[in-house]
Amino acid sequence: MTQSREDLRTNPLELIILLAMFTSIGALTIDLQLPAMPDILRSFGFTEGNQQQWIITAYMVGFALAQIIYGPLSDTLGRKPILLLGLLIYVLASVLCIVADSYLGFLLARALQGVGAAAARIMVNAITRDVFSGNEMARVTSLVMMIFIMVPVLAPSLGSLIIWLGGWRDILYVYVGFGLLAMCWSWWRLPETLADRHRKPFSLAQLKLTFGAVIRQPVSMAFAAVSGIIFSGFMAYLNSAEQLFASLYQVKEHFPLIFGVVALFFGVAAFLNARVVMRFGAMAITRVALSVMVMCNFLVVLVAWYFQGLPPLWLFLSSLVLINICIGLIYGNVMAIAMYPLSEHAGMGASVIGMVSALLASLLGVLISQQLEQTIMPILLGFLLTSLAAWLLVHRFRDRVTMAE
Repeated sequence: MTQSREDLRTNPLELIILLAMFTSIGALTIDLQLPAMPDILRSFGFTEGNQQQWIITAYMVGFALAQIIYGPLSDTLGRKPILLLGLLIYVLASVLCIVADSYLGFLLARALQGVGAAAARIMVNAITRDVFSGNEMARVTSLVMMIFIMVPVLAPSLGSLIIWLGGWRDILYVYVGFGLLAMCWSWWRLPETLADRHRKPFSLAQLKLTFGAVIRQPVSMAFAAVSGIIFSGFMAYLNSAEQLFASLYQVKEHFPLIFGVVALFFGVAAFLNARVVMRFGAMAITRVALSVMVMCNFLVVLVAWYFQGLPPLWLFLSSLVLINICIGLIYGNVMAIAMYPLSEHAGMGASVIGMVSALLASLLGVLISQQLEQTIMPILLGFLLTSLAAWLLVHRFRDRVTMAE
């Protein structure tokens, strides 16, 4: 039985779990296949390591470009039908991945998976903004991320188990099943969260007006860029994680465990942020976490230079843990700050912010990771330069951010 919109506000637990499921689609679609990427590449007749990075990038480009469509449609038709449409596209694209007989066909199907998953991701932001506001929105976003983080923690190990039991193509059936589960649960339990008074008639003139209102909001655009820039370094690491641990550090058998343990700290930080954001505010926490991240990255680059680009594994892992903690503190807050001025245009705002963030993260991320050769310096420099750029943007707009308590 479908809940009411007021039920979501007063008893948000089920909504938080659903939002975490929608958010998890992206991580599941990427992280479950991480141990399989060399096998996927070989099955299509390729061997050069950097080519496997396109498996993630293809998904991310489709994910980024489609986001601009869903928000405006949801402002007219509502959040629920757009969510269900995206989940249907995701399921169909996963089936196309199963039957793909060429690497290009597989990558195109991966991009279509991203197109479908984008609806779920955009609706997470729009639904959260429909129901909550201000620092409460940042708190809910952090709780969603805290639950979601179990996917990257467990997915590589689950992917390795699936490969061992059957083969990498069996992973694709998990995508189909997860998409169908999300569809059925949403159909049965999720109410429409867009209030009637906020619905907008669909017209090109109205789209242009709404799009213009969003992109002219400097705080929203600045923090959309912050989100994308800060995640571009992480995307470079994600693109190349299997190569880093399997080839450069020669710990392939421990890759799922290492990846999962490092990712766990993202969830710990998201949980911590959910506990303290109402007290200290989203902006203050973001500034402190970014400052720590810049200093950490600078020191690690210096140490890596001393070790000729390949520092001890324990040092690299320590830096990844601290980076994950900082990003876990930053992410929910940055998205809440970007969305807060857009209460009248939450759908379009979620689309534009999501597109800017995902495009920056995917394109800058693959640009960084493609430089990977015999050392990890490209990844470390990527972390340093992107965190510094994000810090400079936040510093520039720090006095223009106002959040309702």
